[in-house]
Amino acid sequence: MSTASRPFSANYRRYTPQATDLLMRISAALGTIGGARILPAVADQLRASAKAGTVHYSNLIEGNQLPFVEAERAARGELAPDTRAKIELVNYVAALDLIDERLADDALDITPAFLKELHGTAMRGLGRADDPHFKPHHEGSWRDGVAVVVDRMTNQIMHEGPPADEVPGLIEAMFDWLQRKLASGEEPPFVLAGVIHYGITDIHPFADGNGRAARLIQTALLMARDVLPGRMFSFERYYAEDRGAYYEALRSVRRNTYNMEHWLEYFFRGLVEEYERVASTVADLSSLAAAGGREPLRLTAGQERALAALRIAGLREFTRRGYEEAAGVARTAATAEIAKLVQHGVLVPRGAGSATRYAFAASLDSRPGESNRGRPPLWSDERVERGLRAFLAGRSTWPTPAEFKDAGAGALYAAASRRGTISRWRRMFGL
Repeated sequence: MSTASRPFSANYRRYTPQATDLLMRISAALGTIGGARILPAVADQLRASAKAGTVHYSNLIEGNQLPFVEAERAARGELAPDTRAKIELVNYVAALDLIDERLADDALDITPAFLKELHGTAMRGLGRADDPHFKPHHEGSWRDGVAVVVDRMTNQIMHEGPPADEVPGLIEAMFDWLQRKLASGEEPPFVLAGVIHYGITDIHPFADGNGRAARLIQTALLMARDVLPGRMFSFERYYAEDRGAYYEALRSVRRNTYNMEHWLEYFFRGLVEEYERVASTVADLSSLAAAGGREPLRLTAGQERALAALRIAGLREFTRRGYEEAAGVARTAATAEIAKLVQHGVLVPRGAGSATRYAFAASLDSRPGESNRGRPPLWSDERVERGLRAFLAGRSTWPTPAEFKDAGAGALYAAASRRGTISRWRRMFGL
């Protein structure tokens, strides 16, 4: 290995009380997730949603303004890479798939070579011969020039990386440190992921795409250490929702003489938000698997798809037609499946005839371990977005209020109106 210009070290106390509390909350959330019985359809939908979220928000941080629906298309392999912005989404999907493939082959090694491979995959086709900063030969290679990050609003230099000739040695030293820590088992993988995430942004080893590379290697490391069960997690939204806080947390390390405590607490807080969100969703949805009394109800594939989609969308009630669309079955099959769910107490009919709606039983509307007192608001921004994403699937235009109401999604429409206005959500989904 080459010799670094300076040895790599991570400066933080064993853990601050705040960091310890956050790590304990991550552990508790993982326990909830691991103990839940998740229906296959639920796991598939959560995984697909997380993948699209990762693609969308990681690129949004870098200024990609394409709506979420385009990230969903990219994740499904349906997006044509005919613009630079679309290439970024398609490439990010390919990089995530590369991590999955290496994990499946038991060959997910967190090394400098893999970091370069991830970068090359994420940045393929984005280099331009006439670009003074990022050319084709920079894709998947260490930079050969200076690294200066400038605030586009103020034109002030926010960060300057070490000289290019020091990059290979610094990266080798950082990954040597990581391998020693992994071998010793003395640090939780969340700590190591936070340190490596920061280290890449600090060294800035690439001419462009350093943030993407840092977030991808973070995901790869957590997957390699088996703390992302089911791959149902997307941490990038936390950074994208307040990019100023993200960059400020990163800059705090240098400002505090390379003390990482503030950055790590910020980093852990983002992990906690996502782990607890998934734990809450899984606990809620796993109740579907135990529905039907003492013996679990054996759901058909259509029932799994429908209940998972409707529940994730946040709908309290729906029509037979809404069930048909969610399950992907014909009217006769939908009628029979709904009747069985009513018989086993999973659904409760409301009304009669063509106006009948079906609501989830009350037992499914209380999340395990929660009481009504102090319970978080039913319609968070995240839940509104999730519900709209499911409701808008396959639509090319924004539905009217009447269409929301007729599909049993009147509450979703009202929540979207309260939390950010309809025009905001329409822009987000490109409709």
